[in-house]
Parts: sequence; C-alpha cells; structure tokens
Amino acid sequence: MRLDVHRDEQLPKLAWFARIDVEQQVTTVDVGPFVEVDRAESPKWVVAGMWTGAFSSGDFHRAEAIFGSGLRLDDDGVHVVPASTTVDRCVYARDGATWYASNSLVVLLGRLGARIDLRFDHRDWGESMALGVFNYVRQFHVLHPRIPTMSQLIFESLRIGPGGVPSFHFRDVPRSFKDFADYVEQFEGVLKTLHTNAKDPARKRPMHSVTSASRGYDSAAVTSFVAKLIPGIESWTAKRSNTRIPRLLQGVMNADVADDDGSEIARALGATPRYLDLDLTKLPLEMEQWCWATAQISPELVFHSMLTDAESRDVPTIFWAGHVGDGAWERQLGEMGLSGQICRGAQSGYALIEARVRYGIVEASVPYLFMRSVANINKVSRSDEMKPWQLMSDYDRPIPRRLVEERGVPREAFGFGKKAVAQDYESPQGEALRAVFFDQTQWSAITEQLYRGVNLGIYFAQRATDFVVTRGDRGKLVAKARRFGKRALSSVADLQRQTFFLATHQLAEKYAKRSG
Repeated sequence: MRLDVHRDEQLPKLAWFARIDVEQQVTTVDVGPFVEVDRAESPKWVVAGMWTGAFSSGDFHRAEAIFGSGLRLDDDGVHVVPASTTVDRCVYARDGATWYASNSLVVLLGRLGARIDLRFDHRDWGESMALGVFNYVRQFHVLHPRIPTMSQLIFESLRIGPGGVPSFHFRDVPRSFKDFADYVEQFEGVLKTLHTNAKDPARKRPMHSVTSASRGYDSAAVTSFVAKLIPGIESWTAKRSNTRIPRLLQGVMNADVADDDGSEIARALGATPRYLDLDLTKLPLEMEQWCWATAQISPELVFHSMLTDAESRDVPTIFWAGHVGDGAWERQLGEMGLSGQICRGAQSGYALIEARVRYGIVEASVPYLFMRSVANINKVSRSDEMKPWQLMSDYDRPIPRRLVEERGVPREAFGFGKKAVAQDYESPQGEALRAVFFDQTQWSAITEQLYRGVNLGIYFAQRATDFVVTRGDRGKLVAKARRFGKRALSSVADLQRQTFFLATHQLAEKYAKRSG
C-alpha cells in the first residue's frame, strides 16, 4: 500500500480525508493546513493531534492514548485512529473495494456527494457515545447512489487489512495504582509525554494550550495538573451555569447551582482566566453552522469565544478538558461505571467535534487516561488515605478534591454542586443563522416558539415532579435527568433534526469535490 498525501488549504484546519483503494493498493489523503504529515520520502502517516509516544516515530496507531486522530500505513494494513475518548470520532464509508475515512462528517459527506437522510431519527447515534465503547451506535443513514449508511468510529481503531478485511482494536494499557501518589505520578508522566509530543520542534506547527475552570471538580483538577506543566496557561470560564431552575427554587436547594465563575480557582492554580462570552445573538453564520454539524444533539455554542481565539492562531490549540471526570473520579460508582466501558450520563464535549476540526482545536479530556482501568482508580478514591477528602455525598470526588485543595484552593470554593455551562438548544441562536433557517425551511419564529414552549412545558412538569421526589437534592436531580422533553413532538415535527440537516448540508456543499 502506498500513501499519497495532498495539502488542501481549503479544507478545515485539522481535517483529513482518505480514499483507500484496496485493489490498486493506494491510499490518497487530502489534509488541511494544520495536519502534520510524515516527512519521510515515502510517507506513512498523517495526524491531527498528539499521543503518548515520540512525534517523529508516528506510532500513534500503537500508542496507549491519542488526542485528535490520524491515519497510518503499516505492514498489517491501513489504520484509522480516533481519539482515546468518547467525545471525538472518525467517520468512514465503504463502496465496494474502496474505503473512505475522515475526521470530519462534513468533509466526508461533501467529498462523497452524500447528505444526511432526514427520514431517520439521528439522535440515536449522536447520543449513543454515552453508552460506552462497546455499545455506541456505529451506523447512520445517508442519501447516496451506492452508500446507504456511513459509520462513526469511537475510541477503537479500524484496521483495513490485506484484501480490505476490516478489524477493530483497542490500544489502552491496563494500569494499577498503589496509592494516590502513584496515581498522580503515572498521570503526570503521561501528561508530560503528551505535552512533549505536542511541542516537538519537528512539528510544522507546535501546539498552543488552553484549559477551562469552573466551580465543579473536573476542570479544576485538570487545570491543577496542566498549569504545573504550562504556568500561566489561559483558562476559559463562565460567570454562570446553565441552570433553568427559577431563582425562587434555587434558594431552597442544597447547593448554589447558578454561580460557575472559576476565575479565582484558575488564578490559585497558576492559570490566567478568560471569560466566555455568553451572548449568542451575534454568532457568525458559519461558526454556528459548524457547532450544529456534529450530530443531532444540542450544540455547545457557549464555547464560541474559544473557537474565535483558536481561529486567530496559526498553530493548533489543545483544549485540556475535564470530560468523563465523573466516570473516572466519582467515589460512588456502580457496576457499569466500574466495568471500563466508559458509559456517561451526558454527551458534553461530543457536540464540538466538527467545530474543533474547522477551527484547529484538539480536545484533550485527560480524565480518559487509564479509564479502562477505572476500577483501580476507584480503589484509590475509596481508600483510607483519601478519607480526609471524602465528603460522603452524592457529589464526591476525592482525587480532584485533594489535588485542588493541596494547590491552595479552599474546600468551600468548589465541588459542592454539579454544574455545566452548555444549554439544550433545538434551533439556531445567532441572528445570522436564524435568518437563513427561517428562510430555507418550513419553520417560522412563531412555530419555533410554539414547539419549544410545548416541549419546555413537558420538561418542567417532569423536573418539578423530580424536584418534589428528591426534595431538591441536586445530585439526585442530575441522576434522574430525562430526555423525553425534547422528543415529545419529534414524531410530528423535529426542529433539532431540521437544524442539524440544514447546517451540515450547507457546509458539506463547500467540500463537494468528488472522489471516485
């Protein structure tokens, strides 16, 4: 198999698109401006990310962990390698003896002249990343003369072997930990390896880093690690959370659910805080389209400030994030949580896949490190040595608490209420995309508000019932969260599906250079 690489400056910054011709033994790859390419005379790989190995070796297909994605030729076939997380993916399709793969749904649809099939509910595969590495829904329906479905690839690698025979592989390495210090030492060792890879001078574009901060556990813990590697690192934060709970009810709850300002925590950990702009009305048309284009799920529009900052740079940005911190660090984990399947309670992080590729961001949710050995992490969390940092509550993560408190952050400053900044949207929020949406679909501002009002009423009725049953306990409310509200009217009309389709199709048309 030979690898032919073509630089396409018109592709999204971190995008790559591969055509794997098994019969002709040629893999042709188009890469965007920020994708790194093997500099050998006969290149073997392209990569949009960093991994636990030496950059010059390009051995990410064997690495314990990779953040980003890549494609690698080896003696045993062509390896399509997604991130070692469930908040990222690759996508692929097969047409006879030819395989197509990319790290962007928009680019794959565009290059193949396909579009999302509106006759199907696409929430199922979009939300299925929360079901874990064994149970996520792989296929989704598209409209194409020969290709009825495409597939997503999460956490595991796809190897297309001799004769075009596919196989799937995990790359993680079993880990055990003697105690808290041993866990921290191993964790920090991997972070240093990742950072060294990201800043390797052999890269065409060594990477820039940012993190985030809030008053929860996970982002603070990640920032405590990363700020030791990169003193003064910029840390994005928001002044308030996404709670819809009325102020009157907030007053009788057992936690402050509105204030999510992590700026003082960031400063205490050695980072430089920056505030996210929570006003979405002036979102640029294309940027909001990219935020909607990942899947039929709610977009994380609140991070548009970070996307804008990344767009201004001539190097990729690493976003050191805290997704899956609940699954890694929560003291009370059930049988499923301890199984290593990496099941989650929400899709946070996944919705930004396409926007990250477009604007040059590599998502590095480092709590995913060692997650397949989560039972051994949990032994540390529940150990006697961690009792001073165990709150014995429904929101109890002793490892992050110890990490952050030992860096000088007061106990009362964080970790007393589950919070988030992204909100649940079903239709465009920026004025520019709203105008296009109402002009090019059957929806109007009136029917949109009517639709959302009914769904929101159903949602509040469900949550009010939950509030009474749980007596306002925030942890129990999160655990009982339901998704029925946004599905209530989907059998009649589906506002979110229409928005996903419009944004994805319009972007795909920009990359409609046909292959094959």
